[in-house]
Amino acid sequence: MARNDNRPDPREIAHRLLRQVLAEARMLDDADLGAAPPEARARALALARTVLRHMGPLDQVITALTLRPPPLAAMNALRIAAAEMLIEGVPPHAAVSQAVALTRRAAPRLGGLVNAVGRKIAGSTLPDTPQELPKPIRGAVRGAFGDDITRAIETAHAARPPLDLTLRNASDTAAWAERLGADILPSGSLRLAAGAQISALPGYQDGAWWVQDAAAALPVTLLGDVAGKRVLDLCAAPGGKTLQLAARGADVTALDVSPGRLVRLRRNLKRTGLSARVIEADALAWVPEGPFDAIMIDAPCSATGTVRRHPDLPH
Repeated sequence: MARNDNRPDPREIAHRLLRQVLAEARMLDDADLGAAPPEARARALALARTVLRHMGPLDQVITALTLRPPPLAAMNALRIAAAEMLIEGVPPHAAVSQAVALTRRAAPRLGGLVNAVGRKIAGSTLPDTPQELPKPIRGAVRGAFGDDITRAIETAHAARPPLDLTLRNASDTAAWAERLGADILPSGSLRLAAGAQISALPGYQDGAWWVQDAAAALPVTLLGDVAGKRVLDLCAAPGGKTLQLAARGADVTALDVSPGRLVRLRRNLKRTGLSARVIEADALAWVPEGPFDAIMIDAPCSATGTVRRHPDLPH
């Protein structure tokens, strides 16, 4: 049956995303998703993150069934099929046939290999050992906390993180928690179970809330009353703190060096109806016109929670 090009295959998008991460060293936040509709984009990102979150164990299964590691196009197709079968419970015939189809579009001569290995994967079991932290981080964590805590962190990484939301209007917290079926955290953030399609949730199109880890929402709260104050948000994209500050009445300047991530920040501002001055620049070289009342910086870091939320980071 011919593929309907009007219906983008999330597996094909996920395959492209894996290539961008593993061969081009691009973060998923900066990857090219094409013009796929929101539901296909959400599924593709979820599938790519599942593969990256479990890539070590998945590769153990695949390499045990091959004489040598397959070329990247075939390997990524097998990783996707293995993740679907062994983690998500997708029927083998569906996962393998789709893996073969997308391989033949990317590398026609490798379709037979993917078909043969994919059928063998269907009878395999994923190893119990979770994917390890990146070596530099793992060494530091083991040295500070020991083997048991290190393995506990790695086990936690194997589970998809929950979805935390920050409301534009904090007075609506109880109403939105009931409407979304969310838990209210002590910090005021709302928490949903992992796996929800963000763009399909009530309030998304209206800009009533945005996705932001509960821990990431705390620093703005610590600033107290920012209404009318000039606040500079450094390393601002994708803009959670910028939105918080704007919602609290601050005069916000949002600065980031990444043009791709600033696109997301501008979209979030437009969706929520909030405003901020957005500047693309290197914070080490940029010179402001005048002083600020406060400067917010949540610098990119190597905390293990960052790896859990961004399984592409170690790669």
